[in-house]
Amino acid sequence: MRRGMLWLAAGFVGNGFAQFLQKYLHAAGLGHYQASALIAMYATGSLFALALLAGFQGRLRGIEFASGLGIGLCSYLGNFAVLRALGDLPAYTVFPVVVGGPIILVALYSWLIMGERRSWQARAGIGCGLVAVVLLTL
Repeated sequence: MRRGMLWLAAGFVGNGFAQFLQKYLHAAGLGHYQASALIAMYATGSLFALALLAGFQGRLRGIEFASGLGIGLCSYLGNFAVLRALGDLPAYTVFPVVVGGPIILVALYSWLIMGERRSWQARAGIGCGLVAVVLLTL
């Protein structure tokens, strides 16, 4: 449990800094460096992942590599889209959608596609999250 909470905290801080740096890149007028910033970000992430793989003395199977590649490509496209959106929209419109949107999508996917049952409290929470995202982008 403790190790899981430490990983959760690391993810929270890491994602928070990534979004802060995306906002900073745009606010500093460095929007024309978007492509090189994304390449540097993902190259650094790849080196970190390789170091972890070496540290765990792990071997990648085909399915692990393919799923990691798919997740990485989706992440890259998402971050690319965020940086492009920041060039045309204010940050107070972009970030609520970027942060709240995936939560709502996963909840809807698990309910509609995977058939997971939701209590009335969970449905109310998903509805409140959707309303919050809409209100924050107005």
